[in-house]
Amino acid sequence: MTDATLAPGTEVPVQTRTPDALDLFMFSSAAWLLHRIHYDLPFTTEHDGHPGLLIHGPLQGAYLVQSVERWLGRRARLRIVTYRHRAPAYLGDSLDCGGVVERVDGHTADFDLWVRKVDGTVTTTGAATFVVAPS
Repeated sequence: MTDATLAPGTEVPVQTRTPDALDLFMFSSAAWLLHRIHYDLPFTTEHDGHPGLLIHGPLQGAYLVQSVERWLGRRARLRIVTYRHRAPAYLGDSLDCGGVVERVDGHTADFDLWVRKVDGTVTTTGAATFVVAPS
C-alpha cells in the first residue's frame, strides 16, 4: 500500500469474518458483556425469540476498525470511531467488512465503514478517523 492509493474513493479491501461460539464467549468475557443472548442458545431462542446466538455489536465495531488496520498495517493509528447497528447478526453468519476512504487531509484519513452479511444485509455502519504515517 502506498500513499498514492490512500485517496478519497479508495475501497478498503473486504475481509470476511465468521465468528464461532468460542469467539463470542471470549469477547463476552474480555468486554464484560455478559448478556445471555451471546452464549445461552435456549435462553436466546425461547426467551428472546432470536433464531440463534447474537454476534455482539461491539465485536462488529471492532471488525470495522480491524478492516482498516489490517489494510494499512502498523502505520495506521485509530483516532476515533463511531458505529451504529442496523440489523442483527447470528452465530454462523459470515460477515463481510469493508469501506471506503472518504477524506484525506495530510496524515489523517476518514473512512466510511460497514459490516454486512453475505446476503447483503448491512448489520453495522460506521465512520473512523486514522492518523496514517507515511510509507
